[in-house]
Amino acid sequence: MKRTAPLVLLAASAVSHAAPMDNDVLRQEVEAWVRQQLSTSPGATVKAGHLDSRLKLAACAQRDIQLAPGQRLLGNAQVRVRCIDGASWSVNLPVQIGQEVVYYVAARPLPAGHVLGTADLQPQRGNLADLPGSVVLDTAQAAGRTLGTALASGAPIRAEMLRSANVIRQGQRVKLVVRIGGIDVSNEGVALNSASEGQSVRVRLNNNQVSQGTARADGTVDAAP
Repeated sequence: MKRTAPLVLLAASAVSHAAPMDNDVLRQEVEAWVRQQLSTSPGATVKAGHLDSRLKLAACAQRDIQLAPGQRLLGNAQVRVRCIDGASWSVNLPVQIGQEVVYYVAARPLPAGHVLGTADLQPQRGNLADLPGSVVLDTAQAAGRTLGTALASGAPIRAEMLRSANVIRQGQRVKLVVRIGGIDVSNEGVALNSASEGQSVRVRLNNNQVSQGTARADGTVDAAP
């Protein structure tokens, strides 16, 4: 969602100081403002609530509309309308904002430790306001990643469930590379733990010494001299 900017609305005609503000006009203006903020978000739905019909606001020539503090343009939000010319009042109007998106769920039961492929990801459509904030909206976010927890069929896939796939597995023979004076010196050994790219891995060398380094994407281990 893009950052919102205040909008000043001008009355189409001169204000009659005797006539109160039309609450339905406020509602329409708020809906129009929210839709403008969401103009780059196809599938958005906006429905402003009604002010108490007993509320009589003084006539206002100019109104400033923006999100109430701490609000976001999704789900149940509060939009603040403030009169800046002709009267001194401000009100919050409730607005329901929906955003239809495609998100991904488990296509079948998936065990923890499973490396996700595109066949494991089933698209669904839903309202983003009703979904976990970290739900996966793009297959690129999940394909090739490893599940940190088991998933039932149809369960939404969330970012915090995923970790990078291991490039080194425990017990695998690996090459340990140490850069000394601009020259790479390599040795071989056995990985004592599994690791994804960038994670720490311990390696037992052929002389039984244990060294520690960082896993590379190609399955080698970088170690400090």
